[in-house]
Amino acid sequence: MSPTDNMVSKADWEAVPEDPDPHENLGYELEELTVIKSETNDQYVFLPAEESHLLEEAFIVADSDALADLED
Repeated sequence: MSPTDNMVSKADWEAVPEDPDPHENLGYELEELTVIKSETNDQYVFLPAEESHLLEEAFIVADSDALADLED
């Protein structure tokens, strides 16, 4: 697949609101994540809760200062 296969037109891009809804405007689906804190340093790994959703590149490693608690 070429990098341009998934590109949107300029008109489509400009039609997206400044503060788009992730699902309605961008087509994102929410994914439940499992958060694992490293035992050796102050990093976290985020993995899909369901193993069948795990792909080789489907995880996030982040330092603690990159996290924000959205439940506050």
